[in-house]
Amino acid sequence: MSVYNRGSTMLSENTLYTSLNAYAVIVSFIPGVLSTILGAALAGIAIYKRQTSQLFKELEA
Repeated sequence: MSVYNRGSTMLSENTLYTSLNAYAVIVSFIPGVLSTILGAALAGIAIYKRQTSQLFKELEA
């Protein structure tokens, strides 16, 4: 942290302490799972809408 605070006149510690609790795990886990599911669903919809001939042409290239 001292690299980022060289031009600052405020004093701060060089070490950051974090705490991991159940709330933090849940709050970070839910968006991760939702984004994975949403991304897979959008990719699936995009592939489903294409014609089979176009998909094979893209696969050859």
